[in-house]
Amino acid sequence: MTRITELTLRLLDHTLSDAEGAELDALIATDPDAEAEHLALLELEAELRGLRTGFDLSEATLARVQEFQTERTTDAVLAEIADRAPPTWAARSELAPVPRAESRPQRRRWAGVVALTACAATIVLVVWLGTKPAEVVQPKRDEAAVPETRAFAKLSRKAGFVEVLNPAGDAIPTEEGGDLPAGFTLRTVGDDSLAVVDVLSDNSRFEIEPDSVVRFRASAPENATKSQLFLAAGQLTAAVPQQSDNRHMVVGTPVAEVFARSGLFIVSSAGPDSARVDIKRGKVELVRAATPKPVLVGVGSAVVNAGFDKVHIEQSWNVDRVARRTLTAPVPGYRDAIFSPDGSEVWTANGRAFTRWTPTGPVELSFYVRRLEGQAAFARNKQLLITFRGEKDDRVLVRTLPDGGEHAAINVRPNEARLWTAAPDASWLALVEPKPSKRVRIFDGGTGNERFVREFDENVGCIAASPDSRVLAVGLNDPSRSPNNKIALLDAATGDRLSALSTPKKPLTALAYSDDGRLLAVGFNGVIQLWDVRNRELLRSITGFERVLTCLAFSPDGKRLAAGTPDGHVWLWHTETAQQTQLIETGGRVVRSIAFHPTGTQLVTVANGAPVAVWDVNEALLGAKIQ
Repeated sequence: MTRITELTLRLLDHTLSDAEGAELDALIATDPDAEAEHLALLELEAELRGLRTGFDLSEATLARVQEFQTERTTDAVLAEIADRAPPTWAARSELAPVPRAESRPQRRRWAGVVALTACAATIVLVVWLGTKPAEVVQPKRDEAAVPETRAFAKLSRKAGFVEVLNPAGDAIPTEEGGDLPAGFTLRTVGDDSLAVVDVLSDNSRFEIEPDSVVRFRASAPENATKSQLFLAAGQLTAAVPQQSDNRHMVVGTPVAEVFARSGLFIVSSAGPDSARVDIKRGKVELVRAATPKPVLVGVGSAVVNAGFDKVHIEQSWNVDRVARRTLTAPVPGYRDAIFSPDGSEVWTANGRAFTRWTPTGPVELSFYVRRLEGQAAFARNKQLLITFRGEKDDRVLVRTLPDGGEHAAINVRPNEARLWTAAPDASWLALVEPKPSKRVRIFDGGTGNERFVREFDENVGCIAASPDSRVLAVGLNDPSRSPNNKIALLDAATGDRLSALSTPKKPLTALAYSDDGRLLAVGFNGVIQLWDVRNRELLRSITGFERVLTCLAFSPDGKRLAAGTPDGHVWLWHTETAQQTQLIETGGRVVRSIAFHPTGTQLVTVANGAPVAVWDVNEALLGAKIQ
């Protein structure tokens, strides 16, 4: 590795010191070969970042690439002007010839001057060339073709954080009803995000779930091999009407393409090596990237994995859609739900109210005027409730159950549910500071005072407390090009690291302990790992669902594991065999909370847009993939 390569990589990783920055500037200024190598690495990094599902182009990388592109454009324009005779109007006004740029200015100091010069030069060139016959100019080999920007679809509805990126990776403001050109990318970020996209050419509609990345491509009707939508990661639901010309709508993933002339289906991808297609109705064909022979998926689901020639067709799902009991909420927007200690009642809460669902009806205890839902979580011992209303100057309040009295106050503001947790006895509260999410703070649950702060080099994706309140599990996502993700187990009293568990190179999104503290479930996009935390042993992995996980919960005996997903589904597996036992469709979106009955025979769910519901837990095996 050359010195210029080493320094450039440090720059991209944000680890370049001031002294190394000065050395890098000196090498670029004095050595043309070093400068060319440096710029080539920046362009390569920009392309690689643009291909990743997160579209994590850093501001520093973008700035340097854009400066280089601006300089290259400026040099080309000025060279064209210098090589041609000035137009007659220029001679009459006695304009001096425009000199060709002799050298590149220093990027950090002259970026603004170069940009202004490029704009002025472009205007001059357009007017000048307008007096001459049109010429066909072939682009240079290192210049990208101008991307197609005609409207491909419209963003008919959005919720939460929805971002649209142009082909260069720049965020483009887009409101409901706005155009989505071919070549652009739509990204939904966070549990509450959702985008509904209408394709203009055939009136197809796509609902794009949270934490998904979709790119739009235009294809001619006769060219069905080029994806019209490309799902880089995440999940979408496609509704394709019958087309008069019998052409396909194509949804691509990294390992396969889905063809449909009509129908309703769900496409999920956990990354570049797997995909899943769930058929609701219609005729759907699936073509693997490695094996282009179409596979008809008429009923059930199809699972595709990189490196395998066959498409695995699963049996039709026996989806539970009718709950044992639904709880019509007097207060909307519940955030958490559990069964009472004896199992006779269901308890629900948000930041402003606590409701007991007794056999004779709901008993509501309101804390505030009904405005914001805020946040709420029941302590694992079911004796305390942690609430936060969400107002600017509010504090976290720890309340006693079932009377709702104030037990303690903590002067913090929690954010996403997976980024804060309480000890099972509410003796401490841990939360992750947002943007960047690298710092974990622990507060005493009785006094509200801060116990300690622990800062990490990695981003924190989720946290969970052990049943004995002694350990805090922290899921760490490494943002580098070769991520080394892990679970750090911290002493909840001191913040000292007790041990670490290595995980796949996928972002961690959910954690949960079993009641006896022996098992730790770790959720990723499309994968769940089951760890024996006492022996630091990975017992098994569960795959095949291809979805981001929003929450996890063990049954009291530890034999069942339930997982909530952004599309409103709850998946259940047997922990000893990793076989699927049930699939529940709540009718809403973004499952926020799951809790088992003390006997393990029932399950209560909280999902956006659906009532709190109680479901029977069955024993039938639907099948799952064990690794």
